This record gives sequence, structure tokens and C-alpha cells, in this order.
Amino acid sequence: MSGVGTLSDGQNPLPFDPYASRENLRLTTVYATPWTCDPTTVDQATQRPGDLLNLGRLARYYDTSDQQLPRVLRHEALDCSSLAFQRWNAGEPVSAQLWHFLIPSGQVVVTLTVDVPGTLIEAVPLLEDLYYASISCAGIPLEQLAAERIGCGRDGDGAVPGFLPERHQLVFRSVDTPDQAPDDDIVQRVIYRTDLPYRAEHSSIRYPAELNRRPTTVGALGPYVSLICGHQDYIENCVLLSAVQAVGSAARLREIRAVAYAYVHRFRHRAGEQGDAHDRRTALEGISDGLSQLEVELSYSVEVGEEIGMLIPALRVESFHQELFAAIGVTHRAATIGQMLNRLGNAIAAELTSIESMEQRAADRRRVRTVVAVTFVTTVSGTLGLLFGFFGINASQVDQNRSMFDDHYAPIYAVIATILFCALAIFAGMRLQERWEERRDRSRTRTWESMHRLLAREAGAIVLDPTTPPPLPQRLPGSRRPDSRTQPSRTTPH
Repeated sequence: MSGVGTLSDGQNPLPFDPYASRENLRLTTVYATPWTCDPTTVDQATQRPGDLLNLGRLARYYDTSDQQLPRVLRHEALDCSSLAFQRWNAGEPVSAQLWHFLIPSGQVVVTLTVDVPGTLIEAVPLLEDLYYASISCAGIPLEQLAAERIGCGRDGDGAVPGFLPERHQLVFRSVDTPDQAPDDDIVQRVIYRTDLPYRAEHSSIRYPAELNRRPTTVGALGPYVSLICGHQDYIENCVLLSAVQAVGSAARLREIRAVAYAYVHRFRHRAGEQGDAHDRRTALEGISDGLSQLEVELSYSVEVGEEIGMLIPALRVESFHQELFAAIGVTHRAATIGQMLNRLGNAIAAELTSIESMEQRAADRRRVRTVVAVTFVTTVSGTLGLLFGFFGINASQVDQNRSMFDDHYAPIYAVIATILFCALAIFAGMRLQERWEERRDRSRTRTWESMHRLLAREAGAIVLDPTTPPPLPQRLPGSRRPDSRTQPSRTTPH
């Protein structure tokens, strides 16, 4: 692009970058992928976006914040003659480029950009092919081609890991005069990828104010397609980077949700898999550690990515970025999943408190048992001391001509045996009581199944057993079967 720029109207005209001028439509599709790279190797394996994309006066801001924004992992121009589409048959693309971006979380995002001739309505079938990746290059599907370019091989089943459901399309078009700007009907046909009429009051299309200020500029955003018309080339490139960030954040948010649900399942079924309090505490500590990592990932890979105004001081870029995150649903979903993580963390904290109470009661029982055992040993030792002291005294009851194991002293040994038996019985009884109390504590564990019982007890809910067939209906007292309806007489008028 020329660096001279275009002069604005007025007595003191100010130069600004010229608007993008191209004869063809530019269609860009951003795909989320399951491929990740080590974030510590980002600097060595990637390039700054300003080195390959024209970012105009905003290039230095992207370079300053490159650790918080997408970077270019790989860029390649494809042979247009080797491209084959499933639905679109209006010719051959003018150019095609395959991009691999790496966002700060380590996720790889693939972008395919094609320039095609024709109108916006004629490009709807091509948008459909691009969205569902129904494209092949030299007979190789796009997903396999993108995976091979970065060294991603086949998995254990022999299949190539494909793109994730999160994806977004950008349609760029040049507008020279206000008459060339697409009207609302064309905008909705492009964004909804269908050539059908619609009712304007039932639409989810967003129009950022900063992208629609001038008569020749249009910015319309949908959940899956966005239409950008009449803007400068560097604004289009900034829009592309924002879309890459939004698609990556949406994919990571879905992964966080899936892992959180797995933790919820483990938390609900913890009582059936764990035995004593130590095993339960270990399981809960594992879930708690995973939750802390999910919360950090939610904050720095999803929520922080929504705010770009602190990094790039451009109203149009910030307006598009925030509206895109809202249109995709990342903002609302991130808040919902954040609340789910917080509540699961609170439930784990409450469960750990319950386990601490159980362990404290077990420690109290062990302390009581130890005190009883020591006291009993002291008592027995005193008893034996008295016994052997009895044999050592000089009295008539102690016959020195008799052995200490003589039957004459059987009553004394019977008393000693009784004391020892009572000690063992007391210890065994206390141990059985302790194990019974431990089983009772484990039975009080709140699980998902007992929640229904809790509601039935406290709120009057009814718990049904689907395995038990319903009882047969019984006839009420005094009721009788209705007589069969007789045919009316032919002579009786109806």
C-alpha cells in the first residue's frame, strides 16, 4: 500500500491510510483446532503479525503486546487451480492463502483466505463450503492439509484430528461510493449464508457504531459470519487478528466446560469409589487442584482476550473486538462457567470441612482409646504388683513349701485372668463402636442420589422407582361398570 495516504476534507486536510481497493471479494474463514504448542517456545517458532500483515499505524502497538496477541506460526500460498469445492462452481479463486496462528495459550488456529470474483450473493455457496471445510487441495482435504503442514500426524485410530466446531468467517469488500454499500437484505443473506428473505425484528446481527460511521463503511457481525466493507487494509488485518483471538477463546472455553463437567461427575460419585476419609480427601484435593488451573486458564485465555482497548488504542478495532466476543457468546458463557467453577469449589471446600470434622472425631476416639488402654495397663500392672507382693510377704497364707502355680492359689489366678479378659473385651468393644461410627459417617456423605432423598424429606418431593410396576387400578366403593350402550330405536328421533 502507498504510504502517502489520502487527504481528508476540510481547510487543513489530514492524511490517513487509503481505503482498501480490490476488484474481488475476500473471504476468510478462521478454524479452531485441537492442536497445541508449548507456550514457552512461542518466541522461537512464530513471527510477529506485523512482519507479514500490514497493520499500518497500529503495528507498533501489536509489536509491543505481541505476547498477549496472536502470532503467525506458518503462512503459505496455495495453488488455486488445485482447489476443489463441493457447492461453489462459479469459477476459480484468484488467490488462496493458508495461515497458522498461535495464540498465547498455545492453541493453533488455522485461517484460509481466498479472493474470488463475483457479488456477495454469488459467494454464499462458497461461504458454505468454507465453513464446513468442504475443500480439497490437490485431492487432499483441507483439514488433513492443515495438519500435515505443522507436523500433526494421525491418531491411534488412523484418522487426522480435524477442526473443532468453533469457527468464524469474515467477508471483506471494497466500497467506493455510498451506492455500492450493501443494504440490509444483502447483509442478512451473507451473514446467514442463505438466499432467503427474513424479518428484521428477528435478527441477531450486530452493527458496531465505529464501523458504520461513514456512508461508505459497513460493519455487520453475526455469530458465524461478519461482513466488513469499505475499510482500510490495516483495519481488515486487525479484524482478522481479533477473529483469531475470539475463535481460540471460544474453543478453549468449551474445553474448560468439558473438564469442569468431568470434575462434577467425579465429585458426585466420589462416595461410591472412595473408602476412608484419607482416600476421599485425596480425591477432593485432586479436583481442587484441577479447578485452580481451570480458573487461571479461564481468566488468561478467555476473559482477558475480550479486552483489547488497553493494548490497541483504536476505536474501530476495539468496537469490532468487543462486539465479536458478544456475538459469538464468549462473554456470557465465560461468566456462566466461572460461576460453575466457583460453586464447585465451594462444594469441595464444604466437603473438605466435613472430612476434617470426621478426622477430628476419629482422632478424639483414638485419644480416648489410648487413654483407656494406658489406664488399664496401669491398673493391671498394679494388680500384678500386688499379686507378686502377696507372694513376697511373710504371712501364714503364703506357704513356702508350695509352688506359686499350685492349685491352692487358683482363685488368685482366676481373678487375674478375669481382669485381663475384661480389658480385652473393653478394647474390642470400643474398637467395634469406632468402626460403626466411621461407617455411619461415610453413610452420611452427600451424593447426587441422596439429593433426591433430601428434597423428598425437606421439600416434600416424591421419589419414584421406575423398576417397580404401577399398581393396577382398583374399583371405587359403590362404583359399577357402565352398561353397554344400546342402539337407539329406529323409530326414536335423535
